[in-house]
Amino acid sequence: MTVSFHLCQPGRGASCGACCGLYNFRDHSRAALTQRLAEQTAQLRDVPKEMEAWRAAAKEFVESRNEPPLFPAVRVCPLLGFIDAEQRQVGCLGHPKVTGGVDLRDCGVYRASICETFTCPSFGWLEDAQARLVQAACPDWYLYGLVITDVEFVRGCLRLIERELGGPARPETMMARPAALEAVRRLFALKETAADRSPYAPIFGRFTPDTVGEPVSRMINYAKLGVRAAPEDDVVLCLGYDPADASVLTAARERVRIHIRAVARALMD
Repeated sequence: MTVSFHLCQPGRGASCGACCGLYNFRDHSRAALTQRLAEQTAQLRDVPKEMEAWRAAAKEFVESRNEPPLFPAVRVCPLLGFIDAEQRQVGCLGHPKVTGGVDLRDCGVYRASICETFTCPSFGWLEDAQARLVQAACPDWYLYGLVITDVEFVRGCLRLIERELGGPARPETMMARPAALEAVRRLFALKETAADRSPYAPIFGRFTPDTVGEPVSRMINYAKLGVRAAPEDDVVLCLGYDPADASVLTAARERVRIHIRAVARALMD
């Protein structure tokens, strides 16, 4: 069963701007993206809601960008910003629901018709219950967007939980138990908090740019590191680790295991 609700703006604190290139920078930390979104929001606030004015402002944003996209082949829309006063919800500043009725989405990097019909792979690849678990566990724009768009990470975490339990790990059960949901939140939050990852490596999750800027999947060179594969390795790669030696890989695996065990304990209590 595929997702039956709107992943971009599902509510309850969650929102996502990944398809607009939100995370498509080498520095995609919360602080860096918050600043970028806040600046774009502030600069567009006073621009007259007219097509030519918004096109000019959008062009200025792109030309003044001080950091190139991590994946040049992936578009970064300058109309993405905070659509609430508290800076808790990201979305398109040119959407008619935000502007008060004027549709200015054609001024960005996509046509409005594409924005209306596009669905990211997570719509078709995640099960409905899995997506709802992410929404419940990640009620903030930054973490929700990182997790909901990484199907392999979500599936990998759930597989590890099932392996630890020795049986099914049902998202519905995790959402119904506060302690389990909190443990899942800390597990998913490794996307932001996991230590010992290089902030300067040109990678995003398990992807790195190829010679023309397209995202290509990374693999662990087990022969070079002198280690064997482990069940945690898919999640380790999704977290953005690029281990140069066996000790880094071992520590990353253990970090994942600790959080998996915490979820399992909460479910068994």
